[in-house]
Amino acid sequence: VFGSWLPPISARGRRAVLWAWPRRQWCPRRARSRQPLIAMGAKCCTDRKEPGGGGGERPSKVGIGDKPDRKSVRQSVHANNAYGPSRGISISYQGKGEDSTKFDQAFEASDLKAFVELLSSNEEIEPFEEKMHPWAEDPKTIGSLAGTQLAILASMAEKENKTVKDDIRQAGAIPKLVEFLKSGKNDRVQTAVVALSFLTTDNVDNAQALYKAGGMELYAKLLDCDIAGMRAAVSTTLRDMMIENMEARLKFVELGGTKGLIQQLNAPHDPSLNHADVQLEAVLNVQDFLEDENGDVIPEIAREVVRCGAKEELTKLLKSDDDEVKGSVEEVLAVLEGY
Repeated sequence: VFGSWLPPISARGRRAVLWAWPRRQWCPRRARSRQPLIAMGAKCCTDRKEPGGGGGERPSKVGIGDKPDRKSVRQSVHANNAYGPSRGISISYQGKGEDSTKFDQAFEASDLKAFVELLSSNEEIEPFEEKMHPWAEDPKTIGSLAGTQLAILASMAEKENKTVKDDIRQAGAIPKLVEFLKSGKNDRVQTAVVALSFLTTDNVDNAQALYKAGGMELYAKLLDCDIAGMRAAVSTTLRDMMIENMEARLKFVELGGTKGLIQQLNAPHDPSLNHADVQLEAVLNVQDFLEDENGDVIPEIAREVVRCGAKEELTKLLKSDDDEVKGSVEEVLAVLEGY
């Protein structure tokens, strides 16, 4: 359940829906066992021990010599809500108009097709009293609000409905979310980045649908955006598009995206984010870019990564105080030896 229906709150026809953006956890580790890493209740990086707090520790990495059956399932630590382990958020939206009524009806009926149709809506809603997401702008229209609802549904797929990501794709959402990316409107662009991050995680069909809809070109341009959390989400969605698609890798290289991916390794620190997690995610994205689904190096990609300065940027990270960051860096540098 992602919210509860509330009756009209005034005689003017305004409606409110109580929203609860789900708390989600992520662990950017490389799992050689290839077991799913994303579990709502699992211990992960958001729970790991810090100098002044409790929580679980991140799992240790396995040896360099182990060969995986396929790439690990990873989800961007910053695409999600990034709230603390116990914080949720409840938001009410207020709107009056035909599309507001349609949204409420879709919400009551859990109608994915109706939500997808509403993505085109430019009917304005009133500003929220409390921010819904740490870095994404709050929805300003019913269209953006529908995108947010699809993101929430996709984020809970493992726990609530394992087919919902496929259902959202089949309802036609991905091309419309790509249109969000082209809109030039921050709330739509950022809503799309969050929603597509959830939709492409552990879902090859969605990742390939995004690629075929022109997502690669748009995402490559977003690698230099000003928001650290958004850059991390963009990088990992790019990784999802490329992980089992050599054509997509070569397209990314052709677009000049490799340099942008390498620049994430030492991007400016955002004090609102766990810097070690940001660095680890960036390292793993580079590793997944230059290795195929079996963990074997792709020579032409390795040469491109080196040409764009990966060795120099990775070497800087050897000074990290985080053991897993340092271990991941050492593994990638070992892979790049000889290139």
